[in-house]
Amino acid sequence: MITCNAFPMNKRTSDTVRLNAENLDEIRASIDWQALFAGLGLRKAEQKSKPNDWWAFSPFHDEKTPSFHMAAGGVWYDFSIGEGGGPIELVQRLDGGNCYEAGRLILERGWAHASVDLSEPVTAHRDTVRQGVTKSISAATESERPANEVIRQDLLKMCEYHPWLAERGISEETCELLGIGYLPQGRSPLKGRVVFQVADARSTSKNPNTPNRVILSHLGRAPTDDIDPKYLFYPGFRKTDELYAQEIISLHEDAAKQVKETGAIVVTEGPFDVAKAVEAGLRNVVASFGASLSKQQAKKLKLMADTFGAKQIRVVFDRDDAGRQGAVKAADALRQVGLEPVIFDWDSPIARSSRGAVHIPAGTDDLADFSTEQLIWLRAKNLI
Repeated sequence: MITCNAFPMNKRTSDTVRLNAENLDEIRASIDWQALFAGLGLRKAEQKSKPNDWWAFSPFHDEKTPSFHMAAGGVWYDFSIGEGGGPIELVQRLDGGNCYEAGRLILERGWAHASVDLSEPVTAHRDTVRQGVTKSISAATESERPANEVIRQDLLKMCEYHPWLAERGISEETCELLGIGYLPQGRSPLKGRVVFQVADARSTSKNPNTPNRVILSHLGRAPTDDIDPKYLFYPGFRKTDELYAQEIISLHEDAAKQVKETGAIVVTEGPFDVAKAVEAGLRNVVASFGASLSKQQAKKLKLMADTFGAKQIRVVFDRDDAGRQGAVKAADALRQVGLEPVIFDWDSPIARSSRGAVHIPAGTDDLADFSTEQLIWLRAKNLI
């Protein structure tokens, strides 16, 4: 059995952790062991597993026969190494640190609950740094505060395609590219919501020379507008440090090509706006998680623009007052870092016909409200 102090703290600073023994008991009592299992990337052996009695290949070494067992409460035993314990001990064994650091990681990933405030930032670490533009972007944010950490949890393994996504015009292919799905069950606070992965392009210990897609967090969007809050983030994740779909700009060949062709990167408000743009074939689009653009996000856009040759940042925030005001402030933030912003004008004519000027119809209030055909037309007219 792994004890609380069996592993020296080597990744986080212990004086920033705010847990106690009672919190650890709460974690053990509330653990969503199936979410923990999936989030840690364990390879489930389907033929050997039963509904509440799962087997997997050992996470500690390669093997041909599954020797790792987990059951209710996250109680596990790895027969190949002769060690076992509970969920906290497993995270310790995989991630290092003491039991309080392991407990905090479990809470931050949403695998359990405890009566503790996680709003205070912790000293983060990164296994490796990104190369090229991703390395530069990281340096810009880390000089001020720790970066959002890469997580092992992948909620998409428990998600499914939902009719609501189809109604909004988002295909399964787009969901697969961006990491979108509906979470129907489990103890995650995102249960019953459409889940969006927040990802980045970073090098890893397995691929130190090549940036790869990594997961930083998940956010959940309510499937109806009468549920509050509309968007729900995991505690501890700083959305103002990231841009939704930022990894597409760095990793997708079509994105770099479109930045070069249009001379621009498009920034919009939300994940659905990006998803609809991607559905229409637009790859050089990111989102700021709301009608505001932080200093850190502006710096990321500056580095992306410098790397991929963008001359402009096209700000396509929502049509409402908050979006209009936010777009003006975003333009100011972009100018401060040396970028040329262009705010999308919802009121100007987009074309002319025999009947006169053609305007964007009332009721079309954000990028996601356009059809894919309309978005393709707007791109052809160099308006987005």
